[in-house]
Amino acid sequence: MKNIKHYYKELGKIIYSIAIADGAVQLEERNKLHQLVIKELARNEKSYDSSGMNQAFYVDFEFDKAASDRLDQDGAIQKFTDFVSSNREPNDEMLIALSLNLMEEVANAYPKTKEKEIVKKIRSLIPC
Repeated sequence: MKNIKHYYKELGKIIYSIAIADGAVQLEERNKLHQLVIKELARNEKSYDSSGMNQAFYVDFEFDKAASDRLDQDGAIQKFTDFVSSNREPNDEMLIALSLNLMEEVANAYPKTKEKEIVKKIRSLIPC
């Protein structure tokens, strides 16, 4: 992925949009996100920022920032899918699959229909 840091920031925003879809971010959703960033994304990410931090942790940071800034959900799907379309590289299938699974896991952490519908829409817009 071109500009992996920006990708993880966009991923954090879209996951926040999924979690808040029912009106509130549930503790289960936040915990599931943090757990999967550590166990899945960071484990598979080999790039680090200038401070030596694994870039996958930008997902967590951007999720928290979106929550504190009360991110406007409108357009979040479009921004994420546009970024992926513009910056995707041939070997990104695993990263995209991990990201989609992360979205699904967060949506299922506190199951509501609205969250699953958002993930389904994103899956239809971003093939692995």
